[in-house]
Amino acid sequence: MSMYQRAPDDLTESTFRGKIMSMVAAISISTLFLLETKAYFSTTLETDLLLHNPTNDIEEPQVQLNFDITMMDMPCEQATVDVFSTVGYEKNVTKNIRKYPIDEDGVRQQYEARNWHQDDVELWDPAVPERIEDLHMDGEDAISLDVESFPYALKQFPYLFVKFYSDDCTNCNDLAPTWEALGEVITDTAMNIVDEHMESQEMASNQYADDEYESAVNAMAPILVTKLNCSLYPSICNTQDIRVYPTMRVFVDGEAKGDYNGHRTVLEIVHWLSHIEAEYREPRELRMRKVLQCKYCLVVMFLPLCLHIIYSPCPLSTINAVANERTVRNRDERDWNDALTSYRSPWGSWNVTRHPGCQLTGHIMVDKAPGKFVVHSESYGHDMAAHMTNLSHIVHHFSFGDSNAQDSIEALSSLPKGTAKSLHPMDENVYVTGELHQAYHHHLRVIATEFRGKLFNVAREKVLRVYRILHNSQLSTYREHIVPKAEFSYDLSPLSVSFGEESRHWYDYLTSIMAIVGGAFTVVGLMDRSISGLSKKSTPAYYY
Repeated sequence: MSMYQRAPDDLTESTFRGKIMSMVAAISISTLFLLETKAYFSTTLETDLLLHNPTNDIEEPQVQLNFDITMMDMPCEQATVDVFSTVGYEKNVTKNIRKYPIDEDGVRQQYEARNWHQDDVELWDPAVPERIEDLHMDGEDAISLDVESFPYALKQFPYLFVKFYSDDCTNCNDLAPTWEALGEVITDTAMNIVDEHMESQEMASNQYADDEYESAVNAMAPILVTKLNCSLYPSICNTQDIRVYPTMRVFVDGEAKGDYNGHRTVLEIVHWLSHIEAEYREPRELRMRKVLQCKYCLVVMFLPLCLHIIYSPCPLSTINAVANERTVRNRDERDWNDALTSYRSPWGSWNVTRHPGCQLTGHIMVDKAPGKFVVHSESYGHDMAAHMTNLSHIVHHFSFGDSNAQDSIEALSSLPKGTAKSLHPMDENVYVTGELHQAYHHHLRVIATEFRGKLFNVAREKVLRVYRILHNSQLSTYREHIVPKAEFSYDLSPLSVSFGEESRHWYDYLTSIMAIVGGAFTVVGLMDRSISGLSKKSTPAYYY
């Protein structure tokens, strides 16, 4: 049996219609052949929706979170980053995070703020064992200010040291005895200066009345140590932009010149005040050095073995030796203390009004579980003023995954529309709170997206993974006693999207070519027969 039988040539006939149909068949075959060949040598985008398999992430249980956020009204020393998840948490994260102070014009400073932990600061002077009630038995040397006396003190006293505190501040209560002892040291120094002057002038001790002597002591005091209760006078604290309690601020000629954030011991506070005085007073007018050189000092501060003596000669060398023995115990700690003291130089670094903002940039590793990235205001040894905490911020960048993989994906021209933007949809968004006790909360749905194949410049059997984000932001209102927080809540989807290339096998291509050739001849042949049949029916028949 022959499958391919031929008709004799004398039985075939060439017609004009047949030539036309042959040309149609040839053109159809050529066109379809070219299109099929082009399709075979090109690749198409294939999208799959996959159920995320946790077993594939045994070696990578965490994902990288990249961020660049500017807190518009938060000093760097208070800006804190916490990370929470359903499997754990990490507070005050500093690894791989940089902080850059921002001035009032929004210009980033050229130096980088140090992420040193603030738990190395002594919160009170252990050399002051008395209770605040015992220190007040002979009167208050740290003067309490109010609405009327505060502006008067700013105007009348060229050097004013104010502790802004709150009734419900535990750190303020711990500092109270140290602050009162500081006032006593300053008062005793002024009294010694007056007594030495009277002795040099051979004046009798009863030559002046008590009020005149007290006025002379106040006039000779190197600085006036005071305190102001923000719970009673909130308007003053709001005007002074007091964000944390306690805030120890020095005023020179009525203007704020810096906040003290060092060790809360009498000796170190006095040293700091002496630096401030040296900046604004002439050398012949310096008085704070007399506090350290005074031949009488409070022994209860520096010589606990002599508590039964109230006053005793105490040279500066003895004070420094005992203070160093108490605060520094070995060479490493002494080097660290010297470096820390050098960093905490008093010139402007404590002036929060000059650096109201902070830019936080870096990356952290977070668990692949629902969690929160939190930016809030916190300072060791301080209680935050909730109504003065402003969480307005600018999100310059916020994304998940490897930044190099993101750059590689964004450089491709074959990406689906909107893919590059979805990797970091919050970039350059500004979130400003218009009222007190408010903060923005951001809710992020994170979807793993994988790219495979040469279409995305990915080597065979390799996967390029990035994370797309669906976000929603809302303004939240806090109760008055709760400090607001800027929260970025994220949840990684169990589903992942896979983009890959789809190519055809060679046998599919050959099958398509054969189908095109055979199908074209068959279809054109059917068309020819149909036309031939119609033409025969339209021709009239003649009978003889």
